[in-house]
Amino acid sequence: MKCDCEFSLEFKDADEAKKVLESVKLDNGEWISTKLEGRRIICRASSDSVGGLLHTAEDFLSCVSLAERMIRKG
Repeated sequence: MKCDCEFSLEFKDADEAKKVLESVKLDNGEWISTKLEGRRIICRASSDSVGGLLHTAEDFLSCVSLAERMIRKG
């Protein structure tokens, strides 16, 4: 079964969104694609199973959370 998901992450401004995206995009691999739209990061994830999709989204969001914290501290 093929599972797809699209979600967006909105940040306080376009600069923060760009910095977060640059921090995490190298780890995206073939399972998740991202693009920047203003202060939003649009994410599209896919997997062969629901569990795999959940794992992909959790892993990506964990990386985003860490990048966001580091950028705000810096």
